[in-house]
Amino acid sequence: MAVLYIKEQGANVQKQGECIVVTKGGKQIFKIPLIKIDTVSVIGNVQITSQALQTLMRNGKDVHFFSYSGEYLGRMAAESSKNIFLRFEQYGFYLQMERRMNMAKTIIDNKIHNQINLIRRHRWNGSAYDWKRDVVKLEHYLSLLPEKNTSNEILGIEGICSNIYFSAFGHMLKCDFTFSGRNRRPPKDPVNVIISLTYTFLTKEVCSALDAESFETYLGFLHGIRYGRKSLALDVMEEFRQPVADRLVMLLFNKRIIGKYDFDFPESGGVILNEDGFRKFCVEYEKWMDGRNTASGEKSFRNIIRRQTAELKRSILQKENYVPYRWKEE
Repeated sequence: MAVLYIKEQGANVQKQGECIVVTKGGKQIFKIPLIKIDTVSVIGNVQITSQALQTLMRNGKDVHFFSYSGEYLGRMAAESSKNIFLRFEQYGFYLQMERRMNMAKTIIDNKIHNQINLIRRHRWNGSAYDWKRDVVKLEHYLSLLPEKNTSNEILGIEGICSNIYFSAFGHMLKCDFTFSGRNRRPPKDPVNVIISLTYTFLTKEVCSALDAESFETYLGFLHGIRYGRKSLALDVMEEFRQPVADRLVMLLFNKRIIGKYDFDFPESGGVILNEDGFRKFCVEYEKWMDGRNTASGEKSFRNIIRRQTAELKRSILQKENYVPYRWKEE
């Protein structure tokens, strides 16, 4: 099965028998049997009929909504699992400060290890960049992590390490664009556009997996409670940023799959991924997540995310330590 992405502005999504049909201006763009759809992602000004929504939900197919620029807005889904007992345990976990801070440190410890491993495993042949200096810095801050006892202190270490990591990341890219660090809301350069879009899609994957296990996605362990923020999804996403998202971004640019002709640069400023660029991104993202890209090195990142959320559920219910996903540690 596949994820159906619909970004044709002004398109209409309808139900026709056991199929989903997309039309525009009265003309059919394409038609796909319901059985071949896993989830639907609707981007921008696309209309979907109530009959199509009801059919998708009855068949367990989630519908995700994005703005035209790629901002994740939310989803419609069928009735989810009703495991209230997991949520009771999750709330209890949150109220135990020492246990919660240990989990927060575990999340960041694992993230920094993934950053170090990605830098170390990059092919630096011929590069004059002193990547080993960055690894030493990351290892230094990693050694300070056990001493931190509050969310702000732990996130402080995470912020410093992310700045170091992205400094090295810029030197791993071989493309027509300059990358001098993370910027967002909105991204100001093509690399940041793709990083942000990839993180958005990854957040959607993690949210769906957590919802399927009946987690309270708004209650995290590292990221604090904030109205409207799915903090647990951000927590779990940390273990997948480098192995899943950042490696895909490197692949897209270094293999010239995404290039300068895939972006528009309006006179008003900013950068926009155009229709062709978005289409390429969706194709490559699905290949990467399902393990159909041999560079991924894993069978299916989508399955790994589901496996990790199931493991998080087991660890909370059985009051055991959670082991995040670590990518190819040497």
